[in-house]
Amino acid sequence: LLASVGYAPRGVNARSAVGYALFLDAREIMGYLPLPSLSGTAMLTAALRAATKGIAGGWAGAGEAAEAQRREFSAFQRQYLLVYVLVMLADWLQGTHMYTLYSSYSTSNESISVGTLFFTGFLAAGVLGTFTGPLVDKYGRKRACLVYVLLEVVINLLEHLNHMSALMVGRVLGGVSTSLLFSAFEAWMVTEHRRRRFPEEWISSTFGLCAVCNGATAVVAGFMAQVAADWFGDIGPFELAICLTAAAGAGMLTWRENFGAANTAARAGESDTAQGLGSAWRAVRASESLSVLGSVYALFEGAMYIFVFNWVPSVARALGGFGALAPVQGLLFACLMAAIAIGGELYSLAARAWRVEAIGVGVFAAAAACMAVTAYCEAMPCGSPFAVRFAAFLGFEVAVGAFQPCIATHRSKYVPDAMQSTVNNLFRLPLNLLVALGTMLSDWFPPEVVFGICACAHLLAVLCQSRLALRTRGVAGAVKARTD
Repeated sequence: LLASVGYAPRGVNARSAVGYALFLDAREIMGYLPLPSLSGTAMLTAALRAATKGIAGGWAGAGEAAEAQRREFSAFQRQYLLVYVLVMLADWLQGTHMYTLYSSYSTSNESISVGTLFFTGFLAAGVLGTFTGPLVDKYGRKRACLVYVLLEVVINLLEHLNHMSALMVGRVLGGVSTSLLFSAFEAWMVTEHRRRRFPEEWISSTFGLCAVCNGATAVVAGFMAQVAADWFGDIGPFELAICLTAAAGAGMLTWRENFGAANTAARAGESDTAQGLGSAWRAVRASESLSVLGSVYALFEGAMYIFVFNWVPSVARALGGFGALAPVQGLLFACLMAAIAIGGELYSLAARAWRVEAIGVGVFAAAAACMAVTAYCEAMPCGSPFAVRFAAFLGFEVAVGAFQPCIATHRSKYVPDAMQSTVNNLFRLPLNLLVALGTMLSDWFPPEVVFGICACAHLLAVLCQSRLALRTRGVAGAVKARTD
C-alpha cells in the first residue's frame, strides 16, 4: 500500500493513490498478483524476523558472554541502526524523484542533459571516490560520516537550481558522498564493534539487520516522497532528505572516533593519499582472499545495477506495455523491497549454521539461476510471461538481500581494520566502471543478451567464491587437526 502511494503515476496525489490502491480492479489483482505477492512477502518477512529473534536469544550461552555484554551490544546496534536508517531513508528519498526533477528542468532549460548528469555521478564515484578511502582512514571514520552529512545537505540544496553547472557540481559531490556512504559507516561500525570486544560472530547479525531495514526503508521512502512531492513539488523529497540527513548527523555526535593505520603514519609525516592507495593495492595483490572478495563484489553488484536499469521494461513487456504496468508498479516495487528484507533474514538464519564463504556460494548460484530464467523468458515462450519473470525477480532480490550482509561480513573478516575504508573504496573502482558500462548495454544488445550477461557474471562469481570457500575450509580443517 505504501509503495503504491509512493510510486504512483505522475500527477496522482497521495489521497487518490491511496484510494486506488485500496480499490484495485479485481481483474488486475488476479491477473498480475501484485497484492497477494506483497502480502505473502510481508508475512514471510515477519515470520523470519520472529524466528531470528528466537535464535538471537541464544547468541551466547552461559560462560560465553555476560548478560551485561548482550545488553551493551543491543544498545550499540540501536545506536548504529538509528543513524543507518535515517541516512538510507534520505538516500532513497532522493532516488524516487531525481529523474523526474531533472526531466522537468530540461523542459525549460535545453542545456540540461539528464543522461550526462547520471553518467557524471557514476564516473565521479569511480574516480574521485577511490581517493576518499585513505582520507577516511587517516582523518577518522566519524569525521568522514559527518562530511557525508555536509555533502548531502549541499547536494540537495544544489538540486534547487535549474542550472546545468550547479547540477553537475552536485553529481560530482554525489559521487564522493556515495563512496563515503558505502565505506565510512561500515568501517566505523566494524572497528567500534571490535574495540568494545564483542564476539566476532555478532557482526553478521548487525549486517543482517541493516539489510532488513534497508528493504523496509525503501518502501516507506516511497510514501514519504509522494507526500512531500504533493505538498512541495518534485523538489519536496530533496528538502525532506535535508532534514533527515541533518538528524542522522546529530545522532553521530555520540559516536567515538576511530582511525586506520594511516592516521599514525600521517602524524609521522610518512603517508599521503597515494601511499595509502598503494598500500591497499599491495595488500589486495598479496592476499588471494582479498582479490577474490573484490572480484565477487564487483561482479555481483555490477550485474545487480544492470538488473536495476532493466527490470521495469522487462515487466512492461510481459504485461503488454507500460500502460498496463503503471497502475501496479508501486506494488511490484514493494514486493521486490520486501524480498530484500527476506534475504536479510534468511542470511541471519543461515549464518548460525554455515560459514559465510559457503553462504556466498549459495547466494551467487541463486542469483545466476534467477537471471538465467529471465534471459530464457526474454528469448523463448515460458508459460505465463509475467508470473515466471516476476518470480525470478523476487528470487533475485532475495539473493540481493542476503548478499548485502554476506559481503559485508566478508569485508569485516578479510579486510584489515587499519585500511577498511581504503580497500572498500578500491573495490568500488571496478564496480563503478562496470555500472557505467551497464547503463549502455540495453542500447547495444537485446534483453535476453543483457540478462544473459548478468547470469554469466553471477556464474563467474560462483566460481571465484567456491575457490574462497574451499580454501577457507581447508584452513579450518588444518587448524582443527592441529587442535585435536
